[in-house]
Amino acid sequence: MKRTAIEAFNETIKIFEEQGQTQEKCSKEYLERFRREGNEKEMQRILLNSERLKSRIAEIHESRTKLEQELRTQALDNREIDKRMNSLKPDLMQLRKIRDQYLVWLTQKGARQKKINEWLGIKNETEDQYALMEDEDDLPHHEERTWYVGKINRTQAEEMLNGKRDGTFLIRESSQRGCYACSVVVDGDTKHCVIYRTATGLGFAEPYNLYGSLKELVLHYQHTSLVQHNDALTVTLAHPVRAPGPGPPPAAR
Repeated sequence: MKRTAIEAFNETIKIFEEQGQTQEKCSKEYLERFRREGNEKEMQRILLNSERLKSRIAEIHESRTKLEQELRTQALDNREIDKRMNSLKPDLMQLRKIRDQYLVWLTQKGARQKKINEWLGIKNETEDQYALMEDEDDLPHHEERTWYVGKINRTQAEEMLNGKRDGTFLIRESSQRGCYACSVVVDGDTKHCVIYRTATGLGFAEPYNLYGSLKELVLHYQHTSLVQHNDALTVTLAHPVRAPGPGPPPAAR
């Protein structure tokens, strides 16, 4: 939503600046005319309107800058949260293993699953987040060879992704010098987006160019949707193109 707000700010600024240029051009003509006529009142009115418009444009610029800073701060906070979560994962996995050992022991001692679930506060299996939690250390995303394909073009990328399930992706060199491109399957079609390399890091757009490596970026967007950068990309980087997995979806009959 905030990204859309920045786009709205940019459009508003463009309109106001165009209006300002038009007003400035007309104002010069009218000021000269009223100066010749000695109409001080009209001259003051034109100058006042011009200053009001400039002030309004400055306010909009300031609001946009503030929103951009909020986005940048939010992106940094999200990245820090990701780091903290990743640092906790080994402990969580160890605790899960210990918990599972106790569950096995309880089952061997004759405890019923229903009673165990009551002790754990689980009403149904879908609420057992520990049981559903995947060990992210086993994700194929950690292996760069499963998703980085080097120097291929858009057509070749589309051929590689043809028939793949939504969320299947690859990273390749971009035609834009110094950048990369992400090709990903969305609703059965292959979409492409640029990964920019900036002084602050890699990313799809400011102020999210914060990632120190492609692997770091891929791991983040494995669980974060790309929709925040493009409304058409309602998908995560779920399935590396070269990772082992199920074949293409069955054809409709």
